[in-house]
Amino acid sequence: MHMMYVDESGDDGLSADGVYADSLPSKVFLRTGLAFHDHKWRRFNNAFADLRYKYGIPPEVEVHATEIRRGKNRIQRGGVRTNEPNWYGLNFPKFSKRMEIIKDFCQLIADNEDITLICAIVDKTKIDRSILSERILPRNITWELLIERYNLYLQNQTDYDGIIISDAVQDSKEKKQREFARQIYRNSAHVQENHFIESILFEPSDSSNMLQLADIASYAFFKKFNNGDNKLYDIIEPRILKNDAGDINGVGLKIWP
Repeated sequence: MHMMYVDESGDDGLSADGVYADSLPSKVFLRTGLAFHDHKWRRFNNAFADLRYKYGIPPEVEVHATEIRRGKNRIQRGGVRTNEPNWYGLNFPKFSKRMEIIKDFCQLIADNEDITLICAIVDKTKIDRSILSERILPRNITWELLIERYNLYLQNQTDYDGIIISDAVQDSKEKKQREFARQIYRNSAHVQENHFIESILFEPSDSSNMLQLADIASYAFFKKFNNGDNKLYDIIEPRILKNDAGDINGVGLKIWP
């Protein structure tokens, strides 16, 4: 059985005035899948744990790219919003050292040929609001595009059964996303339902090393397509799903519209 761990980056809201920035509201919203056969799980999990050990990251501290890069947590105290150093900021006060941590986790992905990346991106600056519907809201269309491409990945495997594990969200949102996934399984011309086991399983990312690794990959995609920063993306690019001709566009990397 294959496993795809999914994380999202950016916000899925649409700007009232159609103006987007490098921060919030983000220009893009994306979901990234990190896929591999379950036989490889222990090897990748151990490699992830080894990197945590290298940097002395304790078990209770999540590997989260935004928190690593920022080195600070935003705290509300007495109605006042302040920034205080998080674990990364306290232990690695130099920005360059914190970015080295993120790059090392990206390199872990790049060095393992059995990992495949799939990314579905919504460019919110190009959405035609006049045809907007529930199905093509960023939070939904990214699932549809990601699931279709995961199905394509599974079709080319000897063992073509797959499961999806996503970062946990609110219970009400999880229910809606599971229902939407089932609709895709049933109705999409690009999906064969028997390739999937269950719908979407939701797991808190702080208890899953592989969801944290998916977060790193998702951050690399986001920095390129929202901020124009290629440095992390260039490291992980070899792991993006390709067709027989070696192309990633429309295959492992889908930008909509």
